[in-house]
Amino acid sequence: MGKGIISSKQIYLRPIVESDIDKGWMEWMNDGEINKFLVNNNPTTREDLLNYLSNSKPPSAYMFAICMVSDDSYIGNARISSINWISRRASYGRLIGSKNSRGKGLGTEVLILLAYYAFYHLNLNRIQTGVVDTNIGSLRSNEKSGAVKEGIIREAEYINGVYHDSIMYSILKKDFDKRAYKDII
Repeated sequence: MGKGIISSKQIYLRPIVESDIDKGWMEWMNDGEINKFLVNNNPTTREDLLNYLSNSKPPSAYMFAICMVSDDSYIGNARISSINWISRRASYGRLIGSKNSRGKGLGTEVLILLAYYAFYHLNLNRIQTGVVDTNIGSLRSNEKSGAVKEGIIREAEYINGVYHDSIMYSILKKDFDKRAYKDII
């Protein structure tokens, strides 16, 4: 593989570092257009992100910076968290923060790289997430990457004064192994 811990033709994942807070992460977290689907979209301080980062470390979580292969630009974050080592499952999340990088299919690539890392580096069997029902980009990205829609948790999220359903998705290692990702990984 190319750069970082794991890479595709377009992007790579590297460990996130404290300096990324000032390279876009803080700005993204405080931009209403970017954070509108996050459950916690309140104003975020540097200290909030430092605490989040310190709570996103192995063995319970792995957090990555998403970077472009072409120019090493930092465009977002990805995370595997809530790891249950006995059942070999975890949650995942990703955020393409750079507005110029959104809507280009990079979220799908990120998810494929996260799944590969979860299954082949961490030896997990299942990764899962919940997506706010109005987050069309994330819903499509999950489906394009091979995630299976498992159900709906009705009115599970309260965002900006409105209740939203959470659409639950998962990827199993055996299903991931059946798909051909040679054009990506």
